[in-house]
Amino acid sequence: MQRRMRGWTRTGPQLLLLLSLLCACARSVGAQPEPRVEVRVSADSVKVGERFTLTLAATRAADRDVTFPSVDAGPAVFGDLHPVRRQAVRTRRSSSARRVDSVAYEVTTFALNSARVPVLPVRLVSGGDTTVVGSPPRTVPVVSVVGPDAKALRTPAALAHFPRPAWVWGLLGLFTAAVLGGGAYGWWRWRTQDATGTDDPEPERAYEAASAQLRRLERRHPSGHEAAKAFYVDLTEALRVYLVRRVGVPALEQTTAEVVAALRRRPEVQEETIQRLQAVLEQADLVKFADAQPPPAESRSVLGDAQDALDALEATRRREEARATDDASSSA
Repeated sequence: MQRRMRGWTRTGPQLLLLLSLLCACARSVGAQPEPRVEVRVSADSVKVGERFTLTLAATRAADRDVTFPSVDAGPAVFGDLHPVRRQAVRTRRSSSARRVDSVAYEVTTFALNSARVPVLPVRLVSGGDTTVVGSPPRTVPVVSVVGPDAKALRTPAALAHFPRPAWVWGLLGLFTAAVLGGGAYGWWRWRTQDATGTDDPEPERAYEAASAQLRRLERRHPSGHEAAKAFYVDLTEALRVYLVRRVGVPALEQTTAEVVAALRRRPEVQEETIQRLQAVLEQADLVKFADAQPPPAESRSVLGDAQDALDALEATRRREEARATDDASSSA
């Protein structure tokens, strides 16, 4: 018995240490690390207007697809940077379950002293789930192009006077005549319309115009990045112009979230219609700003949802107009 106890005393701690190491390894293997986005700049400091390289690197699980910001996303995404072009996405394998995707942007800036690089959104898609991961913000120092002896700079001398040739005066006379003629024609058109008493028919024809534009989109085949982007730009333009002219929502100058919030403040618009319109606008935002490329069949399905939302909005608008007419007749 004492011999067994002495053997356990020698080997017991080693067995417990080995067991704890095995448990730690199992936890590290089973855990799924979080996705990570890094941002790198090719220069420590830049000059105003100088081009340099901004690189985004996303470390993600092997079963996820990565979508980087589009080069034409604008200052709302890139802050003080102005993207010129974007290179192809590169992928490398860091392990059997992890991948690293990176893309390089050629950018420039016209900011003074420092350029702000905001949180750049990167979309990770797995099946029907989308996760947005942001890069850490950073600041790029901008070096002044004016030398240290700037105080000694002198103002330029006055330009020498040269007489203008005769043809310059002739062109100036033709330009003046064209401006006066255009103004006279515009005044005549305004007087003619005022005399006939014609009114602007656009609000009443907004539904027909939007439906006609959606029917024209049915004949297009949005395959390829540029064709898909143009397709969704025309699709959202038809819906947003209708909302402006018929519903009274300033959709041309609002984001998708602002349009949805404005519609929810109108009790006559059904929630189902708002959700269908929101799905169409969000799909278009992914194509226009995140370089998503849905298949043509999915784009045609989105086109059908857009027409259904348009029909529902127009039916609601006509019911409201009929109710207002009935109320006016009752009060009279």
